[in-house]
Amino acid sequence: MELIFRAILNGFFILIAYWWIYAPIFLAIAVFEIWKNYVQTKYLLGLKWVVLEIKPPPDVEKSPKIAENFFSGLHGVYSKPIKTKKMLFEGKLQDWYSFEIVGNQGDVKFYIRTLESNRNVVETHIFAQYPNAEIALADDYIYQLPEKLPDDDYDLFGAELIFTKPDAYPIKTYPFFEEEKGKDEFARSDPLAPLAEALSTLGPGEHVWLQYVARPTGDDWAKEAEKEKNKITGKKEKPKPDNFLQKAIDQAAVSLQLMPLPVEEKKEDKEFSIQKLTSGQKFILDQIENKTAKLAYKVMPRFLYIAKKDVFNKSRVTNVIGMFKQLYSNNLNTFKPNSKTNTSPDGYMPWLFPSNNGFLKAQQEFKRKANIYKKYRWRGFRETGIVILCTEEMATLFHLPGLNVKAPFFPRVESKKGQPPAGLPMK
Repeated sequence: MELIFRAILNGFFILIAYWWIYAPIFLAIAVFEIWKNYVQTKYLLGLKWVVLEIKPPPDVEKSPKIAENFFSGLHGVYSKPIKTKKMLFEGKLQDWYSFEIVGNQGDVKFYIRTLESNRNVVETHIFAQYPNAEIALADDYIYQLPEKLPDDDYDLFGAELIFTKPDAYPIKTYPFFEEEKGKDEFARSDPLAPLAEALSTLGPGEHVWLQYVARPTGDDWAKEAEKEKNKITGKKEKPKPDNFLQKAIDQAAVSLQLMPLPVEEKKEDKEFSIQKLTSGQKFILDQIENKTAKLAYKVMPRFLYIAKKDVFNKSRVTNVIGMFKQLYSNNLNTFKPNSKTNTSPDGYMPWLFPSNNGFLKAQQEFKRKANIYKKYRWRGFRETGIVILCTEEMATLFHLPGLNVKAPFFPRVESKKGQPPAGLPMK
């Protein structure tokens, strides 16, 4: 024990004696982080945002495939990884959007929040796919409610959603909801139909807000997807090449008979045959390859149910989760609430109590509710707690529903608008 104490004491004196070696390093790191936060905050505060309300046309007969084309078009704002110089001195970040489906007391709306500089990009690609849709600059609906919740009048439930499996595995997308009937004819059930029905039946004082904060990304994530494909096929990853020193050590060990000669794998073991896969494995492999072949977004999905305390109905949450549950497939991916942000926590050390309600449960619940409400209103993008969604998955979750969605109070353009005749005199 005395030896341990002396060792700790000697280490302490060494730290004091040689502070001039490590202190500047820690100071430099601290200054760098402070500077980076400063320039990024300045950049973010300088951004100008607009909220666009998208009103579905009266005659959407096509598949959500056209929404996939829309998301592919919006991906055009993505540039190669931002240069370090721009990040350090300008705080520059990749652009992002927020796609939102909102139910306020039975009134259903579709919104896109985008940088003012990208407004034309959004409008162009919406009209390209939905020529008869209407787009209007809208007042931000979040200001209908108090800046901070919950309070004496309102309560809320919120959740941020993450995947149950690695990002390489896709969710069940809109093609699974299309049943082929004949040549060029499909019977469709819209993935958004249950959600539209649930939002249309909200009563006075009830609000359901669904949000996908999305930033276009490159194909770096596909490298992780390759590892998942290798797990399915049983292919071994190529080992990293040994450096010169490691090769020399291994050769010397073999020469001195300290290790056996490396055994070469048989040719038939190296070769991979897709015939060895089961039908289920082939299906999963096809779905992963389909996802990695498309453009992708980093996405933070979250939803809120907000209501006055006298009408708060937890079954509304079940309806929203039901929309996500229909995208579940046993061998693919699905969503689940992020336990770190879930607004129904168990408190601290719940295992001590038969009720499973731990210490400070109420305080923890209030803090999480306030935090997720603040994040929703902020609509900022962060690199943690995200999922990777390809354009097909994005189109499944956010598109303008077709005529088969007949929920009450569902907004649509009342009539088609024609173009003015050519040569019309203008004052």
